[in-house]
Amino acid sequence: MNTMHIVVVYSVQLFVCTVGIVGFLKYKQLINPLKFLEWYVICSLANDILIDIMVYNKIRTLWVWQCFAVFELFIFIKIFNSWYSSRRYTSLIWAAYYFYLIFWIVGKFSFEPFTSSDVYSETVSQVIQIGFGSWILLSLLQDSKINWKTDPRLWVVSGIVLYAITTFFIFGMFEVLWVSSHHIVRVLWMINNVFILIQYIFFLRAFLCNPANTGITNISQTTHKE
Repeated sequence: MNTMHIVVVYSVQLFVCTVGIVGFLKYKQLINPLKFLEWYVICSLANDILIDIMVYNKIRTLWVWQCFAVFELFIFIKIFNSWYSSRRYTSLIWAAYYFYLIFWIVGKFSFEPFTSSDVYSETVSQVIQIGFGSWILLSLLQDSKINWKTDPRLWVVSGIVLYAITTFFIFGMFEVLWVSSHHIVRVLWMINNVFILIQYIFFLRAFLCNPANTGITNISQTTHKE
């Protein structure tokens, strides 16, 4: 990893830390989905620190990333379900998560062990995030009373979906690209960090929203009853 890569990676980590601090300072004022998001940010920081320590000590880190991916999807589903709690949506999104979890476990003992990248299970996770996140966004688009500038649902879900879309290709084709060109992978990894930064800008904006000033009295209520 050259100097530029190091600067970019640690700059993004510093910004993520800043977002975590903002969320921590506003924690008591946050609604439950944003509290879930704050815990995700904290755990993401802890995960990055652990990986940095392991890399410094020349210890394999793939298994850490893979375990964190399971936690990440769980938190995102908790957030999605908090903002769209219809019976059909709840049944489908948790069924999708359990499918992913079974797929992930089977993969660890067969086609996707801890010694290789989570190419297939990560792709499944991205599809779940894109599909169910887009479901929420489409529902929000149909609500004319939403204040788009201050509604945290828009910022959080858009951040999750945008990052899932942009990384779908990177994770889905990682092994193929790594074999064909290490240089392309390094470039894509830089692009990945840029989109992480964009995602956390969205998260920061969500933490700065005040639901009490948007006319949203209970943000856990869905925009459409089913």
